[in-house]
Amino acid sequence: MPGGPGLLQALCATTFLLFLISAGGLGPGSQALWVDGGPPSMTVSLGETARLQCLHNRSRLSSKLNITWWRVLQGNATWPDIFLSYGKGPNGELTIDTVNKSHMGMYRCQVEEKDLNQKILSSQQSCGTYLRVRERLPRPFLDMGEGTKNNIITAEGIILLFCAVVPGTLLLFRKRWQNMKFGVDAQDDYEDENLYEGLNLDDCSMSSWRSRDPAG
Repeated sequence: MPGGPGLLQALCATTFLLFLISAGGLGPGSQALWVDGGPPSMTVSLGETARLQCLHNRSRLSSKLNITWWRVLQGNATWPDIFLSYGKGPNGELTIDTVNKSHMGMYRCQVEEKDLNQKILSSQQSCGTYLRVRERLPRPFLDMGEGTKNNIITAEGIILLFCAVVPGTLLLFRKRWQNMKFGVDAQDDYEDENLYEGLNLDDCSMSSWRSRDPAG
């Protein structure tokens, strides 16, 4: 292909030149400023505390970071964002105490990297997190821990077992006592029947006795 080798050499040279420029700009041990996009949304209950974090890194160890939090107004893209406060701590955290319905909305953080002369070297911002505020969940009638619930269930099981075993055992003992009692009575009745064994009922009739009576 005409001009093929020359074009390939030009592309390689351009790529190598861009690499040298980027490496020289960042310097040894440097990397580009990076800001995490953050969670798409966060849900908290009324009266709770909302904490939004702005995770980031810096490209130069000698630079200074300025972290700010902004609230994005919904409904019109031309409206400017409202400044809220500066981020606190190493993660640039935004804290909203005693959340109410008016705090619902989109929040994003912005990180500016400055040099010693307060010149802005680079700036990045998060994608934004939508804060949702919901009503408090109703408190249960019996607010107990899992350990207490397990103990109650175990006690109920023992009581049910006791209620099932004890009446059955009493019925068994009662039945045994009745068998023993009626067994003795049956044996006595059998012995009484043996007293009349071999006796002729015809000899016991009134006519038989009269025929044997000499006076009769």
